[in-house]
Amino acid sequence: MNYLVTKEHKYPNLSSLKLVENIAKLISHDVLELPEWFHDYVSAHCHRIAFDLDLVKKHVPVKDAKVLELGSVPLLLTGALRELGYDIQGIDIAPERFQSVISRVNVNVRKCDIEVERLPFPDSSFDAILFFELFEHLRINPIFTMKENFRVLKPGGVLLVSTPNLKSLDGIINFLFQGKAFSLCGDIYKEYEKLQSIGHMGHVREFTVREVSDFLTKIGFRVNEIIYRGWYFSGLKQLAIRLFPKLRPYITIVATK
Repeated sequence: MNYLVTKEHKYPNLSSLKLVENIAKLISHDVLELPEWFHDYVSAHCHRIAFDLDLVKKHVPVKDAKVLELGSVPLLLTGALRELGYDIQGIDIAPERFQSVISRVNVNVRKCDIEVERLPFPDSSFDAILFFELFEHLRINPIFTMKENFRVLKPGGVLLVSTPNLKSLDGIINFLFQGKAFSLCGDIYKEYEKLQSIGHMGHVREFTVREVSDFLTKIGFRVNEIIYRGWYFSGLKQLAIRLFPKLRPYITIVATK
């Protein structure tokens, strides 16, 4: 398979990070449910979402591009893209959790369970689809979900998929020394328990680059670029991923229809 392999910079664009942080502050004032979850989410994912924003700006023009983001809540990326002028449509399994925020940030978010329901849009509706940190959560039928993405994407449109890298440094260490196949989330019980506590599934399974790329290709997408992303806090791990970027904890795949 021929595609470009690149690595993420250590820091996102400062303007992207500031914008995401400002959106987080705006949202926090209206969060009446799940406040602890929202705080933890922002702390853990703010930099990653700023990198996601940089990727969208690189691959999707603001002018005349219709963008679909799946898994919009808690609206950090959705709100940032809306602020930049993108024609952004969000999808979430339970947008009512943040309904006051949706109105305040002035974004469009429709309710849909992407694992069992067809996306509520006609064929070839969008120029770009954002599927960030969702693939590892799919527990029912990923073929159905990704074929729906393929259906509503315009010919030549861009799909951006990010997910943990099972074959990362931590993924290899966990497999060899803990007997568990995970890169980030290894407590299976806790991940399934999230169905009750926050209404959606945690990580069902984490994947290698080849697995995700092959899967998307069989759906009908063309994989154009693999981006190895993320860092570790340990100095030794930092050195390892500088020498071997494919050991980074996250991947993003840039594909087209």
